[in-house]
Amino acid sequence: MPISNTPSVSAAASSFVAATCRRLLACAASAAVLALAAAPAAWAAPASEKSIETLLAITQSEKLINKASADMEKHIQAGVQAGLGGRRPTAHEQQVMDRVVRESAVVLRQEMSWAAMRPLMVKIYKDTFTQEEVDGQIAFYRTPVGAAVVAKMPAVMDATMAAMQQSMVAVMPKLQAISERAEKEFAASQKPKK
Repeated sequence: MPISNTPSVSAAASSFVAATCRRLLACAASAAVLALAAAPAAWAAPASEKSIETLLAITQSEKLINKASADMEKHIQAGVQAGLGGRRPTAHEQQVMDRVVRESAVVLRQEMSWAAMRPLMVKIYKDTFTQEEVDGQIAFYRTPVGAAVVAKMPAVMDATMAAMQQSMVAVMPKLQAISERAEKEFAASQKPKK
């Protein structure tokens, strides 16, 4: 009688197959759990546009964007003045600078208006945050601490811009020196060789 037909061998083989199947299932389940734990965002629900709109409203994003646009002209003016390195401009230079500042501010206000920025912000938030994260932010900004953050954000932006302008005063001469060196090198390379 062949060994494979004996009851004890047959039972052992069945037991081995069953144990192997249980191990494989356990491994597959463990792998699935690990995959879910390793990449929760891949399985998280995407944020809805409505919830993102709610978050943008609570954080007064439109107000911040409009304030930033309104401040553009003075920031551009300060940047132009910093570019002079403390030198007083001639009357003609001042006229040109004033026109450049005005025209630049108009373009920036148009391009950075709420109407232009809102769809972009919604897309960025939708691509970045899950529904759970948006809901958490909404809950936070509805708390007294969250409301205080929203109320103080314009002051933070003003202080940040002022600090950046001060930094630019120190950086501008260095950038001008780099530009002047590059212009000299370019001019030297354009001279006919003897």
